Amino acid sequence: MVTLRKAISLLVSGLCLLTLLGCEVRTSVRLESGPSFSLDGSGRLASFRVYGPQPGHKIATPFDAKSLVWRAEPTEGYFKGAQVGQLEIKYGRIPGGYTQTIPSSGTAPALPVGKVYYFFAETTGAPPAEGFFYLDGATPIKVKAPGLCQSGFVGDVKPLKCGTKEPYSEPTDLEQFVRENRD
Repeated sequence: MVTLRKAISLLVSGLCLLTLLGCEVRTSVRLESGPSFSLDGSGRLASFRVYGPQPGHKIATPFDAKSLVWRAEPTEGYFKGAQVGQLEIKYGRIPGGYTQTIPSSGTAPALPVGKVYYFFAETTGAPPAEGFFYLDGATPIKVKAPGLCQSGFVGDVKPLKCGTKEPYSEPTDLEQFVRENRD
């Protein structure tokens, strides 16, 4: 009876281990000077995007086509991106095996300091990573943007106050907003 119990215990332990090893690991991003984005996780990078504020605004609107300032995609196709584990993306520098699609020609525009930007690391095989960052010189500061939602996920996307159809009101003092909403 002890041998059967050990066999069952080993079998269950082995199945649990296989299940854990096969799990996808959510994509994570660490921001560094430049800005640069150090990615980790188990997926493949399908696209990397950076959005900037529209003229007259201080905070980027996620997924707004007019706010998209830089995008890179795998040259070989959506599912053929690099593994995100220990991948580093530097803003405006096209990683090997990728093509810059925004802007369609030339280099990525400089990111003016004192604004809040949004990045989206779209992945296959694992959940994506996203977030806002405030550019203070060359140093990005990861922040949250509480209450900011968007009207959609493609095209002409408008910033909305979450849970309503009302426009999002940007803070008057962006530096205070950043201090209070560090992520």
